[in-house]
Amino acid sequence: MKKVILPALLLSLYFFTPASASAQQIKGNGWTVTQQGGAWRFAYQGKLVTSYHVKSVLRPYFYPLIGPTGKGVTRKFPMKEGIANESTDHPHHRGLWFGLGKVNGIDFWHEKEGAGKIVFTGLKGIQIKNQSVTLKTGDDWIDPSSGLKIMEDRREFTLHKDPAGNLSIDATITLMATTGDVKIEDDKEGAFAIRTTPSLRLKGPVAKGHILTSEGLKDADAWGKRAKWVDYYGPDSTGSIYGIAIFDHPTSFRHPTWWHARDYGLFTANPFGQGHFEKGADPHAGDHTIKNGESLVLKYRILLHHGTPQEAKVSESYANWITQ
Repeated sequence: MKKVILPALLLSLYFFTPASASAQQIKGNGWTVTQQGGAWRFAYQGKLVTSYHVKSVLRPYFYPLIGPTGKGVTRKFPMKEGIANESTDHPHHRGLWFGLGKVNGIDFWHEKEGAGKIVFTGLKGIQIKNQSVTLKTGDDWIDPSSGLKIMEDRREFTLHKDPAGNLSIDATITLMATTGDVKIEDDKEGAFAIRTTPSLRLKGPVAKGHILTSEGLKDADAWGKRAKWVDYYGPDSTGSIYGIAIFDHPTSFRHPTWWHARDYGLFTANPFGQGHFEKGADPHAGDHTIKNGESLVLKYRILLHHGTPQEAKVSESYANWITQ
């Protein structure tokens, strides 16, 4: 057998797709990605970063999500119950996830009878390169009454740890009309979302958080407004200050997006809620139809950073991201 010598450039690249390998774990450049049951577990330098859950759920989600201080940044409920100072409202708020309020009249946001299901259809590949790892997946959006597919999506998530311990997750979500036209209706519920840990709330027994947008709006004034990015920041359980920022890319649909940013720790980038967010707007202003055979691309970054938005230079980080 002829011996193949790989170029040095490829020594920092680890990659497999379902067609080329059946491995359940890959390692490289500090990252370890392991398939465990219905989830993909991501660890960096031996420490858990997050897991992406795809099995026996109404829609895929990331949980837990470990921030730069070593603490989880999202609410634990409903994945774990009985946690002190955690509320049990909105059980569909699972970590970091993507969903939509109305697609062809079907609810792909809540967890209730009659809700649509986003079904993981397969791993499209995992790549480790330099200090980043990329996960590619596919999903079908299923009508619960007929069991038929109404839409597909392709997701690409790239996780990166910087030398300071900050974590970024770049998300590109492509919605594809493969079985007919797809109508996404104006709704405040959606789309790229996270439910923060209680200390980042603005209201509640342990709430010490704040909100800042790229346009300089603060706290309650951020709700329903358009912005390039939004940052929730405050102390973790030990008092260390950190933040969760979500960036909206200029190439993302309807940039700059509207923000469903709530004082109880939910915030979402939602390009389909204009009629609900803007006073006097047409109730269907946010409607959009993806014609059969066409697609729509949403592109975001979530940044878990040390310190306040000013200390973390979030504005500069956003400017660097959009020029990459």
